[in-house]
Amino acid sequence: MSTVFVQIGQCGNQMGQAFLSTTIKNEKVQSSHSFLSAEGIPRAIAVDSEQKCVRKTATPLRIRDENIIVGKRGRGTNWAMGYNGPGPHIDDKLGDRTMEALRREIERCDRFCGVILMHSLSGGTGSGLGSRICEDVRDSYPLSHLMSCAVAPCASGESPLQHYNSLLTLSCLQRNTDGIVLIHNDDVISRLQKSASASRSVSLQLVNSAISAELNGIFLPTDTLTPSSGSSLGMEPWELVRSVCPMPSLKFVQFLHQASSEKSLDDVLAQATRRVAKYSSEGRPYGCLASLVVIRGNTRETVSVPRVEGRIKKSYACVSWNPYPVDIWIAKNCQTGFKDKKTVTIAANRTSVLDFLDVVYTKSKTMFNAGAYLHWYERYGVSRDEFNESFEEMKSIAENYSEAMRQS
Repeated sequence: MSTVFVQIGQCGNQMGQAFLSTTIKNEKVQSSHSFLSAEGIPRAIAVDSEQKCVRKTATPLRIRDENIIVGKRGRGTNWAMGYNGPGPHIDDKLGDRTMEALRREIERCDRFCGVILMHSLSGGTGSGLGSRICEDVRDSYPLSHLMSCAVAPCASGESPLQHYNSLLTLSCLQRNTDGIVLIHNDDVISRLQKSASASRSVSLQLVNSAISAELNGIFLPTDTLTPSSGSSLGMEPWELVRSVCPMPSLKFVQFLHQASSEKSLDDVLAQATRRVAKYSSEGRPYGCLASLVVIRGNTRETVSVPRVEGRIKKSYACVSWNPYPVDIWIAKNCQTGFKDKKTVTIAANRTSVLDFLDVVYTKSKTMFNAGAYLHWYERYGVSRDEFNESFEEMKSIAENYSEAMRQS
């Protein structure tokens, strides 16, 4: 079972480099060829509208030259420019070239399973071109799995257009993907700043390493999903979708990762669950539709499944209508990027995502009603009707999550 990674934009390529540089060292990944070819080359495509980042990140990974897709100019932090291109005078056909590279990479797979997109929600390339590629992959491979690992911008602001870009991207991902792993830059940076070993200034490299540890905590092979033959099938990303996204309309997943070298697994789990936010800033309780716990550690400790399940149900306030709200995977292998010997990674589909979606919707709507920056999007072929469709999509997501909780 093979998965192909498509890294889009500066954020996607930096995140992809941090993730794959750890993944390719995993012995089970190497033997199964799930994320690597028989030659040990990552099944990855690196895409960016400019060369400055993608070459630096793709070369150390030994990504095939034909899988490095670069353009002639940036996308101006503009979703419309990323989606439709900078214009007829600069037609670098990034989307077409990416899809051709993807076709060739899929043909190299013995059994192709799906595509994982890595990109940001705010940058012009990651958001706009990422949305275009997402649609093209769904149209070309409708029966294959498709997941997005999307990085949300800092609330303090990376660009005046970040809310528009996030709005349009999220609505596209909702329509086309099977699961959306939402990664919040603010949460990662805040956690790193609080750690005893980190200084006040958190480097971009450290942020990407932390995100990589979260992804590896879930995506790396586990003993639970490895057959008796001992060879991993590489199904962890897609079993995640099955476990945590039980309803096609509710597909947002957020990760929580805790690691330690000295504490017991039970203490690591306790540390992780203490970090779970239970209420919104308005005092609204969060609920969880489904969750997955991956416990890693080369240890003789016995994992008490009932105890883990009970702790997760209590901490995450799991809905009553789901008879199996907690799935648990165990792995002795703990190569998640750091030197910690024990890790607990939790993937949860919970209503806390509505806080972020509400911010994107509200700020975008305010700007839209004032007509702010709309000419920048109309210039590159995005009409007000497309914005209105995205607003309706976001409202529908919020209504679906609220309805799921009312059934609890």
